[in-house]
Amino acid sequence: MDSQDNDNPAAEVVVAVGDCSPEDARTVLDLLEHSFPAEAVEGSPTEGGGGATVWSATLDAAKPAERRETAVRLKDTVSVTLQGGPRAVERVHAALAGHFAIEDTGTVSGDQEKEIGLRLRS
Repeated sequence: MDSQDNDNPAAEVVVAVGDCSPEDARTVLDLLEHSFPAEAVEGSPTEGGGGATVWSATLDAAKPAERRETAVRLKDTVSVTLQGGPRAVERVHAALAGHFAIEDTGTVSGDQEKEIGLRLRS
């Protein structure tokens, strides 16, 4: 079934990054873009209007790329929300956990979708 995930909306994960500097948001989103093939990213990360505190991107998490071995550092803690199909959300969570210390701040699970809140730090 995983081989069909890239054609399945359940493989999409909406990632929202906030409560951080633009540099830390870019660090997290860059890591995810490298963790999941570039052609799998729908559009580019978006930033809200003036004074925005949330950056977002939609990933196709059907097939993670090989893990990056380079160090990824954050200046401060970063809030991240992942929303999508349960298996896809777990793949993105695992990619983040491979590089950052993670504190789960809450989970909401539905029939076809899962949302988790995280705090990341180096």
